[in-house]
Amino acid sequence: MKIFSHQKIPLASKMLLHKKGRLILSLLGIAFSVVIMFMEIGFFNGINDSQANLPPLINADLLIMHHRRYSMLETVTIPRDRLSQVRALPEVAETIPFYEGMDTLFNAQEKRIRAISILAFPQDTKSPLRVEGLEKYREQLKIKGNVLYDRLSREIYGNIKPGDEIILGGRRQNVIGTVKIGPNIKVDGYIIMGEATWVNNTGSADKINLGLIRLKPGADIKAVKQEMRGLLPEDTIIMTPEEARKREVMFTIQSTPTGSVFGVGVIIGFIIGVIICYQILFNEITDHLPQYATMKAVGFSKKFLVKLVMKQSILLSVLGFIPGLVGGGILYFIIQYFTRILMFMTPLRVFFVFVLTVLMCVVASFFAMKKVLKADPADLY
Repeated sequence: MKIFSHQKIPLASKMLLHKKGRLILSLLGIAFSVVIMFMEIGFFNGINDSQANLPPLINADLLIMHHRRYSMLETVTIPRDRLSQVRALPEVAETIPFYEGMDTLFNAQEKRIRAISILAFPQDTKSPLRVEGLEKYREQLKIKGNVLYDRLSREIYGNIKPGDEIILGGRRQNVIGTVKIGPNIKVDGYIIMGEATWVNNTGSADKINLGLIRLKPGADIKAVKQEMRGLLPEDTIIMTPEEARKREVMFTIQSTPTGSVFGVGVIIGFIIGVIICYQILFNEITDHLPQYATMKAVGFSKKFLVKLVMKQSILLSVLGFIPGLVGGGILYFIIQYFTRILMFMTPLRVFFVFVLTVLMCVVASFFAMKKVLKADPADLY
């Protein structure tokens, strides 16, 4: 009887392909669960990535901000003199004041006023933001009244294009160009302006929201942070842009219910997948119960039958994951296009959902294989 256990017949795939129509419906059911998990994880990471979209764009080695600025959404200020305190350090190449605020933008098409976020900085140095095309507007932004519009802003502001004149905070501004930044949960869009326009609109440059520090090549960032900590008062904190991004993500997770809400969504998608996969395997086992009983009768071990069901579950998970991945990618694109929330897949996120898909099918197989193990060869006669 041992010869049968070494035959290279792909029993698992043949049993699944026995009824191709039902297999297709089964894979669509698994793909549905995969899409649910992708969407929940996508929304969770999308909110976090969108909320922390500004720090990765900052072109600096270190940031100085008020210690009470728990989130990048807040606009707590520090004295501009803080930059003078650290500029004397030999490792510091330059310091850049960075201003943030909110103002009202008049939508000329809908005749409505909407709040919009403002970013401002001097134009005398290389742009402090890693935003494509921003550098070419450096000279034009030195002129009072010239601004840039974030073309990824939500549509509530109307159709704004280069050459338009907008009313920002009751003042007329000239849109000289557009850039791509993108909104987050609180901010619907951005206006970028030079320091001259900021001072003209607000009347002061003594308070800044961020101090951007660029170090000389080869400088030890950790050592410079320690030196700055000794120079600056306790009302300031010093971080790298990446540290600011991570802190923003953790703030969003801890201060909002997004983590628990979308975490429950992933669990629900997983449970739905287990139920669907169990039903698929149960029906397949029921249809082939005489074959399973025959294999037991001719000497195949329980271990062999368990492996056979496991192989079917893994095949279902892999084949069902592919359309789920495609469907999730399409939905990511649609949601990002209409909501401007950052929805994208990374290899780690794809791998994580794939592992969950395989796991849910394997868990389902443990429940379904009980019927195989109970199959009695005597039932054939």
